[in-house]
Amino acid sequence: MSHSEPCIQIRGARQNNLRGIDVDIPLGKLTVISGPSGSGKSSLAFDTLYAEGQRRYVETFSPYTRQFLERMDKPRVEEIRGIPPAIAIEQSNSVKTTRSTVGTITEINDYLKLLFPRIARAYCPSCEREIRPETAQSIVTRALVEAAGETALVTFGIPAPAGTKPADFFAFLQQQGYLRVWIDGSVFRTDEPQRSPKRLPAVVRVIQDRVTLVEESRPRLSEAVEQALRFGRGKLALILDEREALPFSVGWHCAHCDVEIIPPSPGLFSFNSPVGACPTCRGFGRVIGIDLERAIPDRTLSIAEGVVKPFQTENGQECQRDLLRACAQREVDIHTPFAELPKADRDFVLYGDSATGNPEELWKEGRWYGVRGFFAWLETKSYKMHVRVLLSRYRNYTLCPD
Repeated sequence: MSHSEPCIQIRGARQNNLRGIDVDIPLGKLTVISGPSGSGKSSLAFDTLYAEGQRRYVETFSPYTRQFLERMDKPRVEEIRGIPPAIAIEQSNSVKTTRSTVGTITEINDYLKLLFPRIARAYCPSCEREIRPETAQSIVTRALVEAAGETALVTFGIPAPAGTKPADFFAFLQQQGYLRVWIDGSVFRTDEPQRSPKRLPAVVRVIQDRVTLVEESRPRLSEAVEQALRFGRGKLALILDEREALPFSVGWHCAHCDVEIIPPSPGLFSFNSPVGACPTCRGFGRVIGIDLERAIPDRTLSIAEGVVKPFQTENGQECQRDLLRACAQREVDIHTPFAELPKADRDFVLYGDSATGNPEELWKEGRWYGVRGFFAWLETKSYKMHVRVLLSRYRNYTLCPD
């Protein structure tokens, strides 16, 4: 091994049945210790490497904290250099289930649930920009890097109630000590109400300060940013050279889209937690709902022959007539086996015009609501016993669509 590569250097290991061995183990790589029973594999891995790594890690804590942590004896070894904090996953005869994985049996999942929230990177679902929890100091640093040398207006937003007169709003801001606002790309002075705009936007950007983004202005910029975040409830925007807005916000929030996301937590990465489970199926992988395969069990039948099973009952005859009328208007062949119809015609029978309205409104307008719309309408009547019985005949567990 090249000495330039980082490694754990073990010299003179004599733990248990080890006889003064020297070994270098590379860091950042998978190393396997193999050999016959009794050769000292566990003595080297657990009683030497893990014991020393855990012992050194525990010693970094205060004496008060160390009393609550597991203590291990110092291994019999002359010297170990370059060893990081260690985690040992030992073999155990755990109870296994059909859902067991290497992660659950070794309990490594418990560590991963703590690790992932710390290394997770969040992205806005709308603009796909990375979302990072900002602080006043991080905003200052980013501004000095991304817009170095430019002149910026540090602004924060204040909602303007609907119908508020600009003169009255300006008078309010002037009482708070603010003399300038940014509206529709222009600066207006609150002490000059005669030059106020005709109408106020929903959010008025109040100018906290005007700063040139250079390192010498860092203290002044920091003070302005802190004040803007305070009065802007964690949000501010830098107007660069009175043209481009550079928004910032604290917390897990996209300042560009004004979208708040859930902060990463161990529960989000746990399949046993409702926070981390799929909201549709609650983590079970399947949902119970109407199975269209049961509603159309024999697809060799045509529409005219009654391929839609629930439409062939006495109460479903009206729906069958609605289907035949809709097929005539759309020129769908009602005598061809359903399985041989074009996909567009099959989808029309199944879903109708449901994308453009709810089933009851479509029915009132004389438009086709689809087989799926028929069952959606039945769901609204499920307080009736005979409707619940009918729905139960066509329900089934299906793969979660999400």
